[in-house]
Amino acid sequence: MAEGSDVNYWSIVTIIGPILLVVVMAWAFLKNKGSKVDPEITERATRENYAAEQREHERDGHSGL
Repeated sequence: MAEGSDVNYWSIVTIIGPILLVVVMAWAFLKNKGSKVDPEITERATRENYAAEQREHERDGHSGL
């Protein structure tokens, strides 16, 4: 860059950096709000998975621990 240039890149980075960070964080937050699936459906599926795992452990002769 030519001598006498008053561009201070560190100032640009400290101003644009946090703005860019906030934009990216807002985008990630909005994209990660979760699905619109009914929580009861999710809970039921979780209980079914736990029950299937418990049956498998009992079938294999493992304790419940």
